[in-house]
Amino acid sequence: MMGVIYTFAAVFVLSAVLLFVFHRLFKLTIPAYIIAGMIGGAFLTEEGLLELLKWGIAFVVFIFGAKMEPDKLKHCIGGSLLSVGVHITAIGLGFFGILYLTGFGALNSIFISAALVFSSSLTGTELSEKYATIELLYGRLAETIDIIHDVLAIILLLLLSPILFNVGMGYAVAVAGGMFAFSMIMRSYIFPWLFELSDSSEELMLLSGISLLAIMIALSELAGISIVIGAFFAGIAFSKFPYNIELVESMESLKDFFAAILFFSLGALVASPTIPALSIALIIILVTMFLKPVLTAMSLMQYGYDKRTAYRCALTLDQISEFVLIIAVQAYLVTTIAEPVFQGIILATTVTMITTSITDNYSDKIRNWLCENVPLETPENIQRYHTKISSHLKDHIILVGYDVQGEKIGQYLIENDVDFIVIDLNPGVFESATELKNHIFGSAMDDKVWEKSNYEEASMIISTPPQKNISEKVLSLDTDATKVVRANKFEVANQMLEEGADYVMVPSLLASEQLVDYVEEVIHGDEETISKMRQALLKDLKDGPDGFE
Repeated sequence: MMGVIYTFAAVFVLSAVLLFVFHRLFKLTIPAYIIAGMIGGAFLTEEGLLELLKWGIAFVVFIFGAKMEPDKLKHCIGGSLLSVGVHITAIGLGFFGILYLTGFGALNSIFISAALVFSSSLTGTELSEKYATIELLYGRLAETIDIIHDVLAIILLLLLSPILFNVGMGYAVAVAGGMFAFSMIMRSYIFPWLFELSDSSEELMLLSGISLLAIMIALSELAGISIVIGAFFAGIAFSKFPYNIELVESMESLKDFFAAILFFSLGALVASPTIPALSIALIIILVTMFLKPVLTAMSLMQYGYDKRTAYRCALTLDQISEFVLIIAVQAYLVTTIAEPVFQGIILATTVTMITTSITDNYSDKIRNWLCENVPLETPENIQRYHTKISSHLKDHIILVGYDVQGEKIGQYLIENDVDFIVIDLNPGVFESATELKNHIFGSAMDDKVWEKSNYEEASMIISTPPQKNISEKVLSLDTDATKVVRANKFEVANQMLEEGADYVMVPSLLASEQLVDYVEEVIHGDEETISKMRQALLKDLKDGPDGFE
Protein backbone atom coordinates (compact mmCIF):
# COMPACT_ATOMS: atom_id res chain seq x y z
CA MET A 1 0.00 0.00 0.00
CA MET A 2 2.80 2.40 0.92
CA GLY A 3 4.49 1.62 -2.39
CA VAL A 4 1.41 2.77 -4.32
CA ILE A 5 1.15 5.95 -2.24
CA TYR A 6 4.86 6.60 -2.71
CA THR A 7 4.54 6.18 -6.50
CA PHE A 8 1.54 8.46 -6.82
CA ALA A 9 3.17 11.06 -4.58
CA ALA A 10 6.23 11.08 -6.84
CA VAL A 11 4.07 11.33 -9.97
CA PHE A 12 2.00 14.29 -8.85
CA VAL A 13 4.53 16.26 -6.82
CA LEU A 14 7.07 16.24 -9.65
CA SER A 15 4.36 16.83 -12.28
CA ALA A 16 2.90 19.77 -10.36
CA VAL A 17 6.28 21.51 -10.07
CA LEU A 18 7.24 20.98 -13.73
CA LEU A 19 3.72 21.81 -14.95
CA PHE A 20 3.78 25.14 -13.11
CA VAL A 21 7.10 26.08 -14.70
CA PHE A 22 6.21 24.94 -18.23
CA HIS A 23 2.77 26.49 -18.15
CA ARG A 24 4.11 29.86 -17.03
CA LEU A 25 7.00 29.88 -19.52
CA PHE A 26 5.78 27.94 -22.56
CA LYS A 27 2.03 27.20 -22.13
CA LEU A 28 2.83 23.48 -22.66
CA THR A 29 1.68 20.50 -20.58
CA ILE A 30 2.89 17.28 -22.21
CA PRO A 31 6.64 18.13 -21.98
CA ALA A 32 6.19 18.96 -18.29
CA TYR A 33 4.74 15.52 -17.51
CA ILE A 34 7.36 13.70 -19.57
CA ILE A 35 10.32 15.56 -18.06
CA ALA A 36 8.86 14.97 -14.58
CA GLY A 37 8.80 11.28 -15.47
CA MET A 38 12.42 11.37 -16.59
CA ILE A 39 13.33 12.71 -13.17
CA GLY A 40 11.04 10.34 -11.26
CA GLY A 41 12.24 7.32 -13.22
CA ALA A 42 15.52 7.43 -11.31
CA PHE A 43 13.87 6.24 -8.07
CA LEU A 44 10.76 4.29 -9.22
CA THR A 45 10.73 0.61 -10.19
CA GLU A 46 10.35 -0.37 -13.84
CA GLU A 47 7.62 -2.90 -13.04
CA GLY A 48 5.49 -0.27 -11.32
CA LEU A 49 6.03 2.19 -14.17
CA LEU A 50 4.93 -0.35 -16.78
CA GLU A 51 1.73 -1.01 -14.83
CA LEU A 52 1.07 2.74 -14.50
CA LEU A 53 1.59 3.16 -18.23
CA LYS A 54 -0.91 0.40 -19.08
CA TRP A 55 -3.59 1.83 -16.78
CA GLY A 56 -3.02 5.35 -18.04
CA ILE A 57 -3.40 4.22 -21.65
CA ALA A 58 -6.47 2.12 -20.85
CA PHE A 59 -8.36 5.04 -19.35
CA VAL A 60 -7.58 7.59 -22.07
CA VAL A 61 -8.47 5.00 -24.73
CA PHE A 62 -11.82 4.60 -22.94
CA ILE A 63 -12.41 8.37 -23.12
CA PHE A 64 -11.49 8.45 -26.80
CA GLY A 65 -13.91 5.61 -27.53
CA ALA A 66 -16.69 7.43 -25.64
CA LYS A 67 -16.16 10.54 -27.78
CA MET A 68 -16.59 8.75 -31.09
CA GLU A 69 -19.55 9.95 -33.14
CA PRO A 70 -19.68 7.82 -36.31
CA ASP A 71 -22.54 9.79 -37.89
CA LYS A 72 -20.38 12.94 -37.98
CA LEU A 73 -17.45 11.11 -39.54
CA LYS A 74 -19.04 8.94 -42.23
CA HIS A 75 -18.63 11.43 -45.08
CA CYS A 76 -14.84 11.58 -44.37
CA ILE A 77 -14.33 7.84 -44.57
CA GLY A 78 -13.18 7.75 -48.21
CA GLY A 79 -10.27 10.20 -47.86
CA SER A 80 -9.33 8.76 -44.47
CA LEU A 81 -9.21 5.19 -45.84
CA LEU A 82 -7.04 6.36 -48.73
CA SER A 83 -4.60 8.05 -46.32
CA VAL A 84 -4.45 5.02 -44.03
CA GLY A 85 -3.95 2.79 -47.07
CA VAL A 86 -0.95 4.92 -48.04
CA HIS A 87 0.37 4.71 -44.48
CA ILE A 88 0.14 0.92 -44.49
CA THR A 89 1.51 0.26 -47.98
CA ALA A 90 4.14 2.98 -48.42
CA ILE A 91 5.30 3.17 -44.80
CA GLY A 92 4.23 0.00 -42.99
CA LEU A 93 4.88 -2.66 -45.62
CA GLY A 94 7.73 -0.72 -47.19
CA PHE A 95 9.71 -0.34 -43.99
CA PHE A 96 8.79 -3.85 -42.82
CA GLY A 97 10.48 -5.22 -45.93
CA ILE A 98 13.55 -3.04 -45.47
CA LEU A 99 13.88 -3.89 -41.77
CA TYR A 100 13.33 -7.59 -42.30
CA LEU A 101 15.91 -7.78 -45.07
CA THR A 102 18.46 -5.91 -42.94
CA GLY A 103 18.25 -8.49 -40.17
CA PHE A 104 15.73 -7.17 -37.65
CA GLY A 105 13.59 -10.30 -37.78
CA ALA A 106 9.84 -10.54 -38.37
CA LEU A 107 8.58 -9.52 -34.91
CA ASN A 108 10.90 -6.56 -34.40
CA SER A 109 10.13 -5.37 -37.94
CA ILE A 110 6.40 -5.52 -37.12
CA PHE A 111 6.86 -3.53 -33.91
CA ILE A 112 8.87 -0.78 -35.62
CA SER A 113 6.51 -0.65 -38.63
CA ALA A 114 3.52 -0.29 -36.29
CA ALA A 115 5.23 2.67 -34.61
CA LEU A 116 5.75 4.24 -38.05
CA VAL A 117 2.12 3.79 -39.15
CA PHE A 118 -0.17 4.38 -36.17
CA SER A 119 -0.84 7.86 -34.73
CA SER A 120 -2.00 8.76 -31.23
CA SER A 121 -5.74 9.25 -30.72
CA LEU A 122 -4.94 10.74 -27.30
CA THR A 123 -2.41 13.39 -28.31
CA GLY A 124 -3.99 13.92 -31.71
CA THR A 125 -7.45 14.71 -30.36
CA GLU A 126 -7.30 15.67 -26.72
CA LEU A 127 -4.12 17.50 -25.90
CA SER A 128 -3.70 19.08 -29.33
CA GLU A 129 -7.35 20.20 -29.02
CA LYS A 130 -8.69 18.75 -32.32
CA TYR A 131 -12.09 18.47 -30.63
CA ALA A 132 -12.20 22.25 -30.20
CA THR A 133 -12.41 22.47 -33.98
CA ILE A 134 -14.02 19.14 -34.80
CA GLU A 135 -16.72 20.91 -36.85
CA LEU A 136 -13.99 21.88 -39.28
CA LEU A 137 -13.27 19.35 -42.00
CA TYR A 138 -9.65 18.72 -41.06
CA GLY A 139 -10.76 17.84 -37.52
CA ARG A 140 -13.23 15.28 -38.79
CA LEU A 141 -10.69 13.81 -41.18
CA ALA A 142 -8.05 13.58 -38.46
CA GLU A 143 -10.46 11.93 -36.02
CA THR A 144 -11.58 9.43 -38.66
CA ILE A 145 -7.95 8.52 -39.43
CA ASP A 146 -7.30 8.12 -35.69
CA ILE A 147 -10.27 5.78 -35.36
CA ILE A 148 -9.10 3.63 -38.29
CA HIS A 149 -5.59 3.52 -36.81
CA ASP A 150 -7.00 2.41 -33.45
CA VAL A 151 -9.16 -0.31 -34.98
CA LEU A 152 -6.20 -1.62 -36.99
CA ALA A 153 -3.99 -1.49 -33.88
CA ILE A 154 -6.56 -3.56 -31.97
CA ILE A 155 -6.61 -6.08 -34.82
CA LEU A 156 -2.80 -6.23 -34.69
CA LEU A 157 -2.95 -6.79 -30.92
CA LEU A 158 -5.35 -9.69 -31.47
CA LEU A 159 -3.21 -11.19 -34.23
CA LEU A 160 -0.19 -11.05 -31.92
CA SER A 161 -2.10 -12.60 -29.00
CA PRO A 162 -0.37 -16.01 -29.24
CA ILE A 163 2.98 -14.26 -28.81
CA LEU A 164 2.08 -11.42 -26.43
CA PHE A 165 -0.55 -13.10 -24.20
CA ASN A 166 -0.05 -16.83 -24.82
CA VAL A 167 -3.64 -17.36 -25.97
CA GLY A 168 -4.94 -18.64 -29.28
CA MET A 169 -5.63 -16.10 -32.02
CA GLY A 170 -9.11 -17.47 -32.68
CA TYR A 171 -9.90 -17.35 -28.98
CA ALA A 172 -8.72 -13.73 -28.68
CA VAL A 173 -10.74 -12.69 -31.74
CA ALA A 174 -13.84 -14.44 -30.36
CA VAL A 175 -13.49 -12.68 -26.99
CA ALA A 176 -13.03 -9.29 -28.70
CA GLY A 177 -16.02 -9.99 -30.96
CA GLY A 178 -18.17 -10.75 -27.93
CA MET A 179 -17.04 -7.53 -26.23
CA PHE A 180 -17.81 -5.56 -29.38
CA ALA A 181 -21.30 -7.06 -29.67
CA PHE A 182 -21.97 -6.29 -26.01
CA SER A 183 -20.73 -2.70 -26.42
CA MET A 184 -23.01 -2.13 -29.42
CA ILE A 185 -26.03 -3.42 -27.48
CA MET A 186 -25.09 -1.10 -24.61
CA ARG A 187 -24.64 1.82 -27.01
CA SER A 188 -27.92 1.33 -28.86
CA TYR A 189 -30.29 0.38 -26.04
CA ILE A 190 -28.95 0.29 -22.48
CA PHE A 191 -26.91 3.51 -22.36
CA PRO A 192 -29.77 5.80 -23.58
CA TRP A 193 -32.07 4.07 -21.09
CA LEU A 194 -29.55 4.63 -18.26
CA PHE A 195 -29.22 8.27 -19.27
CA GLU A 196 -32.97 8.85 -19.10
CA LEU A 197 -33.28 6.84 -15.86
CA SER A 198 -30.54 8.87 -14.17
CA ASP A 199 -32.28 12.13 -15.14
CA SER A 200 -28.99 13.37 -16.67
CA SER A 201 -27.21 13.13 -13.30
CA GLU A 202 -23.46 13.63 -13.81
CA GLU A 203 -22.64 11.58 -10.69
CA LEU A 204 -24.70 8.59 -11.87
CA MET A 205 -23.26 8.82 -15.40
CA LEU A 206 -19.74 8.94 -13.97
CA LEU A 207 -20.36 5.87 -11.80
CA SER A 208 -21.98 4.03 -14.72
CA GLY A 209 -19.02 4.75 -16.98
CA ILE A 210 -16.40 3.72 -14.41
CA SER A 211 -18.38 0.59 -13.53
CA LEU A 212 -18.57 -0.59 -17.11
CA LEU A 213 -14.90 0.28 -17.66
CA ALA A 214 -13.97 -1.83 -14.61
CA ILE A 215 -16.13 -4.73 -15.82
CA MET A 216 -14.66 -4.71 -19.33
CA ILE A 217 -11.08 -4.47 -18.01
CA ALA A 218 -11.79 -7.33 -15.59
CA LEU A 219 -13.18 -9.43 -18.45
CA SER A 220 -10.07 -8.68 -20.52
CA GLU A 221 -7.85 -9.75 -17.63
CA LEU A 222 -9.84 -12.97 -17.09
CA ALA A 223 -9.75 -13.73 -20.81
CA GLY A 224 -6.00 -13.14 -20.90
CA ILE A 225 -5.99 -10.33 -23.49
CA SER A 226 -4.95 -6.67 -23.29
CA ILE A 227 -6.95 -4.49 -20.91
CA VAL A 228 -6.81 -1.73 -23.54
CA ILE A 229 -9.13 -3.74 -25.80
CA GLY A 230 -11.73 -3.94 -23.04
CA ALA A 231 -11.29 -0.23 -22.27
CA PHE A 232 -11.81 0.72 -25.92
CA PHE A 233 -15.02 -1.30 -26.23
CA ALA A 234 -16.24 0.14 -22.91
CA GLY A 235 -15.83 3.58 -24.45
CA ILE A 236 -17.72 2.51 -27.58
CA ALA A 237 -20.60 1.40 -25.34
CA PHE A 238 -20.96 4.98 -24.08
CA SER A 239 -20.42 6.75 -27.41
CA LYS A 240 -24.07 7.38 -28.28
CA PHE A 241 -24.52 11.05 -29.17
CA PRO A 242 -25.73 13.28 -27.50
CA TYR A 243 -25.76 11.19 -24.30
CA ASN A 244 -21.98 10.73 -24.31
CA ILE A 245 -21.46 14.47 -23.79
CA GLU A 246 -22.55 14.23 -20.15
CA LEU A 247 -20.29 11.25 -19.51
CA VAL A 248 -17.22 12.80 -21.13
CA GLU A 249 -17.70 16.09 -19.28
CA SER A 250 -18.12 14.32 -15.94
CA MET A 251 -14.88 12.38 -16.52
CA GLU A 252 -12.77 15.37 -17.56
CA SER A 253 -10.83 15.50 -14.28
CA LEU A 254 -10.22 11.73 -14.33
CA LYS A 255 -9.01 11.97 -17.92
CA ASP A 256 -6.46 14.59 -16.88
CA PHE A 257 -5.42 12.39 -13.94
CA PHE A 258 -4.71 9.35 -16.12
CA ALA A 259 -3.17 11.40 -18.94
CA ALA A 260 -0.68 12.74 -16.38
CA ILE A 261 0.11 9.17 -15.32
CA LEU A 262 0.57 8.07 -18.94
CA PHE A 263 3.00 10.82 -19.89
CA PHE A 264 4.88 10.62 -16.58
CA SER A 265 5.33 6.85 -17.00
CA LEU A 266 6.44 7.29 -20.59
CA GLY A 267 9.10 9.79 -19.57
CA ALA A 268 10.23 7.58 -16.69
CA LEU A 269 10.84 4.64 -19.04
CA VAL A 270 13.29 6.60 -21.18
CA ALA A 271 16.77 5.22 -20.60
CA SER A 272 20.18 6.35 -21.79
CA PRO A 273 19.97 5.10 -25.37
CA THR A 274 22.53 2.86 -27.00
CA ILE A 275 23.64 3.61 -30.56
CA PRO A 276 21.25 0.97 -32.03
CA ALA A 277 18.31 2.28 -29.97
CA LEU A 278 19.12 5.86 -30.94
CA SER A 279 19.29 4.89 -34.63
CA ILE A 280 15.90 3.16 -34.47
CA ALA A 281 14.37 6.13 -32.62
CA LEU A 282 15.77 8.55 -35.20
CA ILE A 283 14.24 6.60 -38.10
CA ILE A 284 10.84 6.48 -36.38
CA ILE A 285 10.96 10.20 -35.52
CA LEU A 286 11.91 11.32 -39.03
CA VAL A 287 9.27 9.18 -40.72
CA THR A 288 6.56 10.13 -38.20
CA MET A 289 7.26 13.87 -38.22
CA PHE A 290 8.01 14.38 -41.92
CA LEU A 291 7.30 11.49 -44.29
CA LYS A 292 3.90 10.46 -42.89
CA PRO A 293 2.45 14.03 -42.86
CA VAL A 294 3.67 14.59 -46.45
CA LEU A 295 2.08 11.36 -47.69
CA THR A 296 -1.12 12.13 -45.77
CA ALA A 297 -1.43 15.59 -47.32
CA MET A 298 -0.73 14.29 -50.82
CA SER A 299 -3.29 11.49 -50.52
CA LEU A 300 -5.99 13.85 -49.22
CA MET A 301 -5.34 16.29 -52.06
CA GLN A 302 -5.57 13.46 -54.57
CA TYR A 303 -8.92 12.53 -53.04
CA GLY A 304 -10.15 16.07 -53.67
CA TYR A 305 -9.65 17.98 -50.42
CA ASP A 306 -8.16 21.46 -50.62
CA LYS A 307 -4.52 21.82 -49.65
CA ARG A 308 -5.18 23.86 -46.49
CA THR A 309 -7.42 21.10 -45.12
CA ALA A 310 -4.94 18.42 -46.22
CA TYR A 311 -1.94 20.10 -44.57
CA ARG A 312 -3.78 20.89 -41.34
CA CYS A 313 -5.03 17.32 -41.02
CA ALA A 314 -1.56 15.92 -41.77
CA LEU A 315 -0.02 18.04 -39.02
CA THR A 316 -2.13 16.26 -36.39
CA LEU A 317 -0.62 12.83 -37.18
CA ASP A 318 3.01 13.48 -36.24
CA GLN A 319 3.16 11.29 -33.12
CA ILE A 320 3.10 7.59 -32.18
CA SER A 321 0.02 5.73 -31.01
CA GLU A 322 -0.52 4.68 -27.42
CA PHE A 323 -1.53 1.27 -28.82
CA VAL A 324 2.03 0.83 -30.08
CA LEU A 325 3.21 1.47 -26.53
CA ILE A 326 0.93 -1.29 -25.25
CA ILE A 327 2.26 -3.70 -27.89
CA ALA A 328 5.86 -2.78 -27.10
CA VAL A 329 5.38 -2.99 -23.32
CA GLN A 330 3.66 -6.37 -23.52
CA ALA A 331 6.33 -7.67 -25.89
CA TYR A 332 8.98 -6.43 -23.46
CA LEU A 333 7.31 -8.22 -20.53
CA VAL A 334 7.38 -11.54 -22.40
CA THR A 335 10.86 -10.82 -23.85
CA THR A 336 9.84 -11.03 -27.51
CA ILE A 337 11.16 -7.59 -28.48
CA ALA A 338 14.81 -6.67 -28.73
CA GLU A 339 15.99 -4.21 -26.07
CA PRO A 340 17.19 -1.59 -28.62
CA VAL A 341 13.83 -1.78 -30.44
CA PHE A 342 11.90 -1.31 -27.19
CA GLN A 343 14.04 1.62 -26.09
CA GLY A 344 13.92 3.11 -29.59
CA ILE A 345 10.10 3.04 -29.60
CA ILE A 346 9.91 4.51 -26.09
CA LEU A 347 12.35 7.30 -26.98
CA ALA A 348 10.67 8.07 -30.33
CA THR A 349 7.21 8.16 -28.71
CA THR A 350 8.49 10.50 -26.02
CA VAL A 351 10.10 12.86 -28.53
CA THR A 352 7.11 12.95 -30.92
CA MET A 353 4.61 13.56 -28.13
CA ILE A 354 6.71 16.52 -27.00
CA THR A 355 7.19 17.91 -30.51
CA THR A 356 3.53 17.50 -31.48
CA SER A 357 2.47 19.68 -28.54
CA ILE A 358 4.86 22.34 -29.85
CA THR A 359 4.00 22.06 -33.55
CA ASP A 360 0.30 22.21 -32.66
CA ASN A 361 0.84 25.71 -31.25
CA TYR A 362 2.28 26.79 -34.60
CA SER A 363 0.13 24.62 -36.86
CA ASP A 364 -1.55 27.54 -38.63
CA LYS A 365 1.80 29.21 -39.38
CA ILE A 366 3.27 25.92 -40.60
CA ARG A 367 0.24 25.27 -42.79
CA ASN A 368 0.35 28.77 -44.26
CA TRP A 369 4.05 28.37 -45.05
CA LEU A 370 3.41 25.02 -46.74
CA CYS A 371 0.53 26.45 -48.78
CA GLU A 372 2.69 29.33 -50.00
CA ASN A 373 5.94 27.46 -50.65
CA VAL A 374 5.12 23.86 -51.63
CA PRO A 375 3.95 23.60 -55.27
CA LEU A 376 1.17 21.09 -54.65
CA GLU A 377 -2.47 21.76 -55.55
CA THR A 378 -5.70 19.81 -55.50
CA PRO A 379 -6.79 19.12 -59.10
CA GLU A 380 -9.79 21.35 -59.84
CA ASN A 381 -11.78 18.55 -61.46
CA ILE A 382 -11.73 16.30 -58.36
CA GLN A 383 -12.38 18.82 -55.56
CA ARG A 384 -14.78 17.34 -53.01
CA TYR A 385 -16.67 20.53 -52.18
CA HIS A 386 -17.34 23.33 -54.59
CA THR A 387 -18.25 26.97 -54.54
CA LYS A 388 -21.86 27.79 -55.37
CA ILE A 389 -22.57 31.33 -56.54
CA SER A 390 -25.89 31.80 -58.27
CA SER A 391 -25.34 35.32 -59.58
CA HIS A 392 -22.84 38.18 -59.64
CA LEU A 393 -22.53 39.56 -56.15
CA LYS A 394 -22.34 43.28 -55.47
CA ASP A 395 -23.23 45.31 -52.36
CA HIS A 396 -23.72 41.95 -50.67
CA ILE A 397 -22.94 40.65 -47.18
CA ILE A 398 -20.19 38.11 -46.58
CA LEU A 399 -20.94 35.83 -43.66
CA VAL A 400 -17.97 33.85 -42.31
CA GLY A 401 -19.20 30.82 -40.38
CA TYR A 402 -22.69 29.37 -40.34
CA ASP A 403 -23.06 28.02 -36.83
CA VAL A 404 -25.63 29.26 -34.28
CA GLN A 405 -24.92 32.98 -34.74
CA GLY A 406 -24.24 32.72 -38.44
CA GLU A 407 -27.40 30.75 -39.14
CA LYS A 408 -29.53 33.23 -37.18
CA ILE A 409 -28.10 36.12 -39.19
CA GLY A 410 -28.51 34.13 -42.41
CA GLN A 411 -32.18 33.46 -41.70
CA TYR A 412 -32.75 37.19 -41.13
CA LEU A 413 -31.00 38.04 -44.41
CA ILE A 414 -33.06 35.44 -46.30
CA GLU A 415 -36.31 36.78 -44.83
CA ASN A 416 -35.36 40.31 -45.91
CA ASP A 417 -34.19 39.23 -49.37
CA VAL A 418 -30.64 40.50 -48.83
CA ASP A 419 -27.90 39.03 -51.03
CA PHE A 420 -25.21 37.28 -49.00
CA ILE A 421 -22.61 34.56 -49.33
CA VAL A 422 -21.39 32.13 -46.66
CA ILE A 423 -17.76 31.07 -46.17
CA ASP A 424 -17.37 27.92 -44.08
CA LEU A 425 -15.18 24.83 -43.71
CA ASN A 426 -17.83 22.64 -42.09
CA PRO A 427 -19.21 20.32 -44.79
CA GLY A 428 -22.28 19.66 -42.65
CA VAL A 429 -23.38 23.27 -43.21
CA PHE A 430 -23.76 22.83 -46.94
CA GLU A 431 -25.33 19.40 -46.57
CA SER A 432 -28.13 20.67 -44.30
CA ALA A 433 -28.53 24.36 -45.21
CA THR A 434 -30.22 23.86 -48.58
CA GLU A 435 -31.64 27.39 -48.43
CA LEU A 436 -28.22 28.93 -49.13
CA LYS A 437 -28.00 30.31 -52.65
CA ASN A 438 -24.38 31.34 -52.39
CA HIS A 439 -21.61 29.65 -50.46
CA ILE A 440 -17.90 28.95 -50.60
CA PHE A 441 -16.41 25.85 -49.04
CA GLY A 442 -13.01 27.04 -47.94
CA SER A 443 -10.89 28.71 -45.30
CA ALA A 444 -11.32 32.36 -44.37
CA MET A 445 -7.51 32.49 -44.24
CA ASP A 446 -7.26 31.74 -47.98
CA ASP A 447 -6.92 34.78 -50.28
CA LYS A 448 -8.52 32.86 -53.17
CA VAL A 449 -11.66 32.35 -51.09
CA TRP A 450 -11.96 36.09 -50.54
CA GLU A 451 -11.45 36.76 -54.25
CA LYS A 452 -14.33 34.39 -55.03
CA SER A 453 -16.53 36.20 -52.51
CA ASN A 454 -15.91 39.54 -54.33
CA TYR A 455 -15.09 41.15 -50.99
CA GLU A 456 -14.03 44.44 -52.57
CA GLU A 457 -17.63 45.15 -53.60
CA ALA A 458 -19.27 43.81 -50.43
CA SER A 459 -21.25 46.14 -48.20
CA MET A 460 -20.60 44.20 -44.99
CA ILE A 461 -18.42 41.36 -43.69
CA ILE A 462 -19.49 39.44 -40.57
CA SER A 463 -17.09 36.93 -39.04
CA THR A 464 -18.62 34.68 -36.35
CA PRO A 465 -15.78 32.18 -35.53
CA PRO A 466 -13.90 32.93 -32.28
CA GLN A 467 -10.42 32.42 -33.77
CA LYS A 468 -8.36 35.58 -33.50
CA ASN A 469 -6.45 34.94 -36.72
CA ILE A 470 -9.69 34.88 -38.72
CA SER A 471 -10.82 38.19 -37.22
CA GLU A 472 -7.42 39.72 -38.03
CA LYS A 473 -7.67 38.44 -41.59
CA VAL A 474 -11.05 40.16 -42.02
CA LEU A 475 -9.67 43.40 -40.62
CA SER A 476 -6.72 43.26 -43.03
CA LEU A 477 -8.93 43.17 -46.12
CA ASP A 478 -8.71 46.31 -48.28
CA THR A 479 -12.39 47.16 -48.61
CA ASP A 480 -14.87 49.82 -47.53
CA ALA A 481 -17.29 47.18 -46.26
CA THR A 482 -18.53 47.37 -42.65
CA LYS A 483 -16.54 44.81 -40.65
CA VAL A 484 -18.00 42.85 -37.74
CA VAL A 485 -15.70 40.36 -36.00
CA ARG A 486 -15.69 38.27 -32.83
CA ALA A 487 -13.47 38.27 -29.73
CA ASN A 488 -13.56 36.18 -26.55
CA LYS A 489 -11.90 38.78 -24.32
CA PHE A 490 -12.67 42.41 -23.69
CA GLU A 491 -9.12 43.65 -24.24
CA VAL A 492 -8.94 41.79 -27.56
CA ALA A 493 -12.23 43.38 -28.61
CA ASN A 494 -10.82 46.81 -27.82
CA GLN A 495 -7.70 46.06 -29.84
CA MET A 496 -9.81 45.00 -32.83
CA LEU A 497 -11.85 48.18 -32.65
CA GLU A 498 -8.61 50.13 -32.80
CA GLU A 499 -7.50 48.05 -35.81
CA GLY A 500 -10.57 49.00 -37.83
CA ALA A 501 -13.47 46.81 -36.76
CA ASP A 502 -16.83 48.58 -36.92
CA TYR A 503 -18.30 46.24 -34.33
CA VAL A 504 -17.00 43.34 -32.22
CA MET A 505 -19.03 40.43 -30.90
CA VAL A 506 -18.13 39.50 -27.32
CA PRO A 507 -20.11 36.42 -26.19
CA SER A 508 -20.47 37.60 -22.58
CA LEU A 509 -22.08 40.82 -23.83
CA LEU A 510 -23.71 40.04 -27.13
CA ALA A 511 -26.39 37.46 -27.78
CA SER A 512 -27.25 36.35 -31.32
CA GLU A 513 -30.44 38.43 -31.26
CA GLN A 514 -28.46 41.59 -30.43
CA LEU A 515 -26.11 40.91 -33.31
CA VAL A 516 -29.08 40.59 -35.65
CA ASP A 517 -30.27 43.98 -34.33
CA TYR A 518 -26.93 45.50 -35.29
CA VAL A 519 -27.05 43.94 -38.77
CA GLU A 520 -30.59 45.24 -39.19
CA GLU A 521 -29.50 48.79 -38.32
CA VAL A 522 -26.60 48.63 -40.77
CA ILE A 523 -28.94 47.49 -43.55
CA HIS A 524 -32.03 49.62 -42.81
CA GLY A 525 -31.05 52.12 -40.11
CA ASP A 526 -29.23 55.43 -40.07
CA GLU A 527 -25.63 56.40 -39.26
CA GLU A 528 -26.59 57.97 -35.93
CA THR A 529 -28.12 54.74 -34.58
CA ILE A 530 -25.12 52.70 -35.74
CA SER A 531 -22.78 55.14 -34.02
CA LYS A 532 -24.78 54.93 -30.78
CA MET A 533 -24.57 51.14 -30.83
CA ARG A 534 -20.80 51.32 -31.28
CA GLN A 535 -20.48 53.75 -28.38
CA ALA A 536 -22.60 51.47 -26.21
CA LEU A 537 -20.26 48.60 -27.05
CA LEU A 538 -17.22 50.69 -26.10
CA LYS A 539 -18.82 51.54 -22.75
CA ASP A 540 -19.66 47.87 -22.08
CA LEU A 541 -16.10 46.84 -22.86
CA LYS A 542 -14.69 49.48 -20.53
CA ASP A 543 -17.01 48.45 -17.70
CA GLY A 544 -16.42 44.72 -18.21
CA PRO A 545 -14.55 42.38 -15.84
CA ASP A 546 -11.35 42.68 -17.88
CA GLY A 547 -12.05 46.18 -19.12
CA PHE A 548 -9.43 48.46 -20.58
CA GLU A 549 -8.17 51.88 -19.70
